[in-house]
Amino acid sequence: MARNSTLTARLGYIDTQATFVQAALLAAHGAGARAGGFRVSDVRFFFLLFTNWVEHDVTRPSQDIDLTQVRRTLERLVRAGHAEAATGAAVKGLPRGRRYVLTGEGLGSLSEGLAGRERAPLEEALFVVCFAASYRDAVLSRVEGRARAPSPAVRRRVERALDPLRLLREAQRTSAAVLADLEERVEAGLRYEEQAREALSRAESEADVVRALEAAGSYQLHRVRPLGEVLLALPEDLRRFELTEGMGLRSRLLFAPLAERARAEHAVLERLEARLTAGRAPG
Repeated sequence: MARNSTLTARLGYIDTQATFVQAALLAAHGAGARAGGFRVSDVRFFFLLFTNWVEHDVTRPSQDIDLTQVRRTLERLVRAGHAEAATGAAVKGLPRGRRYVLTGEGLGSLSEGLAGRERAPLEEALFVVCFAASYRDAVLSRVEGRARAPSPAVRRRVERALDPLRLLREAQRTSAAVLADLEERVEAGLRYEEQAREALSRAESEADVVRALEAAGSYQLHRVRPLGEVLLALPEDLRRFELTEGMGLRSRLLFAPLAERARAEHAVLERLEARLTAGRAPG
């Protein structure tokens, strides 16, 4: 069963934003321990840093969050008992501004939300693995100032959620599922193309060809609209294109290249698992 992250479900961020916002909150909490907590601007900085790491400033240049969004997020986390706002005096020698710390429930929920995104794209999955391998212990150890040491139960939640090897294996399962689906799409599209062309060469009617293709299965949106209904509703020229070229064209120009990429991504994840496993080996 798919799990929505705390921020996705409660605070209205889209999945990709939620991944990096949650990481930014955890990082800001760890970095702000000696300062008595973290500021709104700290969270936005870490969000921009982490999205820069995965090249989102190139591929998604419009993706950003402003300070008002972060402030509202923190207010909601405070109301949920996942964060506490500072009420004491400003820390000497440090910039002024309201400061926050995450509670134990906040640490646990944000860690589980960060790790709970299912079927994330490769760069996002790799980021979460890297974040977990880099900062899990640091987040748990930052208990100076007003932040309280997490309870044993919270520590176990965070340690499990941010286990980099577990996260990597989840990413592998996703890549394997995507690859299997794409390979089936390639095979089905080429098979449909061959069947349709052979039937049309025998002067079978397009309606008969369409019904035969529908009976063959493999059309993934059949529950939304049957293949026969889709094809027979098309203008004649588009229907002829679909039956003679379209299905095979998608297999060659879309599904096959995507399958090639998925195959390469899966190989990358397998090599990373070997490295992480070797890093855990004694001696």
